[in-house]
Amino acid sequence: MFWSMVNLNRSRQLTICFTLMFKGKKTMKKIMKFGLIACLCFLAAACVSSKPEKQAVNLLSLSVDEIIEEARKEGVVQSVGMPSNWANWGGSWQALKEKYGIDHSDLDLSSAEELSTFEIEKDSPTKDLGDVGYSFGLVAIEKDLVQPYKASVWESIPNWAKDPEGRWVVSYTGTISLISNKNLVPDPPRSWQDVLSGDYSITPGDVVRGASSQMSVLSAAFAFGGGLENVQPGIDFFVELAKAGRIDPGEMSEGRMAKGEIAVGMHYDFSGISWRESIGAVNPDLVVETHIPQDGAFQSGYSLIINKFAPHPHAAALAVEYLLSDEGQIDRANGFARPIRSDVKIPDEVLMKLIPDEEYLNVITSSDISAINQACSEISRLWEEEVIPNIK
Repeated sequence: MFWSMVNLNRSRQLTICFTLMFKGKKTMKKIMKFGLIACLCFLAAACVSSKPEKQAVNLLSLSVDEIIEEARKEGVVQSVGMPSNWANWGGSWQALKEKYGIDHSDLDLSSAEELSTFEIEKDSPTKDLGDVGYSFGLVAIEKDLVQPYKASVWESIPNWAKDPEGRWVVSYTGTISLISNKNLVPDPPRSWQDVLSGDYSITPGDVVRGASSQMSVLSAAFAFGGGLENVQPGIDFFVELAKAGRIDPGEMSEGRMAKGEIAVGMHYDFSGISWRESIGAVNPDLVVETHIPQDGAFQSGYSLIINKFAPHPHAAALAVEYLLSDEGQIDRANGFARPIRSDVKIPDEVLMKLIPDEEYLNVITSSDISAINQACSEISRLWEEEVIPNIK
């Protein structure tokens, strides 16, 4: 009742007060009592509304030793989108526990869901750290969801792979690759031109919605004279394949590859290598081979972001510090992901599992995230309009 009175506009309040004044002394005492309570309510509401917003820790002002000290006190880091079975995150979480006593938990989410979680939990955050697709770093900044931190190896990170202010940083790359079932394609393609000259079906995946599938079309666009500003050559390439009945519109997945349903598919390199190992362990007769297309392969990465109001900000910063260290980068290589730092010596036994360095000499990168997003949006639209109608 009191709040309904408080919410009346001023003229309505005055009307009520003057009306009550003419109803006698007893009523006036009630009005005075009511007014006192209303004033107290106003004061309480003012105190609540003027409560200062929680300020994020300035991680940039702290030394690594200070971060370690505070992280040990926090004792835990809670991540999103960084499960133990992806890119060997599990090895890194175990190392953080052994080196610093930091426990870990994760909620496996997509990049969009990670940012939504940060935003929804603004007033009562539970998550500290996320790993999002390259283009989502800019979205996180626009939504004011992240706080900056620059690891001690910051200068070793390529400029395209980090925000100048430290609000996101790529820890490993993903390069579009051609993943082949050698039982179906004895001579696996090593370029988009090889694909065009073949007679097998290809599986691009969900180009309308899938980031890796859109990157495949963008890579083909570069191969045939296009680029970020002109994706049409990539679309034309796939239209030609569609008209020839060579596009498999099904899901591009490890499960389908393991069943022998995919001849040649397109995905990030670390997926291709991981599938090769896991499928080979279960079915040695099915041989998977992965190559970087030499005439056009777009390389992006996955970016670490620290929640602006992380409940354990120092532990999050320490996690970033470790994940970008030599040890953390080797962990990524052990998970078949290519480390972002080129100055880290990867052990020979790990390196031999990865795609050779020479296949990456002509990869394409860009720091213009807005242009990448625009290109992917255009690819999605054109795929629906021009490619799908021609798939047989």
